[in-house]
Amino acid sequence: MSAQADLRGAIVAALRADAALTAVIGADRVHDGAPRGAAIPFVDLGAVETRLLAATPDEGERHIVEVLAYSRKPARGEVSAVLTAIRDVLAELGPAVGAQRLVHVSDPVMRSERQRDGRGWRGRLSVRIVTEPAA
Repeated sequence: MSAQADLRGAIVAALRADAALTAVIGADRVHDGAPRGAAIPFVDLGAVETRLLAATPDEGERHIVEVLAYSRKPARGEVSAVLTAIRDVLAELGPAVGAQRLVHVSDPVMRSERQRDGRGWRGRLSVRIVTEPAA
């Protein structure tokens, strides 16, 4: 399995297990590729960009991970609470990420914006994560 796949799996598992996030959005609302018609509010893993730190993956990889949150509330309070919960989960992500070791999590950026249809909000959290092979 690739470092990116290990990282995606670890992030989704950590978000699904977080009581604070579940309290805001409900159970079974974290996806890696949200199904069509997913119940709102929900969280979806967005773009994940991976780059080598040096010449080979054995020397580590840098990932820019985007997590999206969706809400239909009239104000952005719910989506902001979801983004804060996601940021807290990612900050506490354990050192073992599949066959990878998490080295560093930094630079969280949160953004919220009204959906184009005007019926809700989309939040976006972007964070930089560095991993290296565990062995």
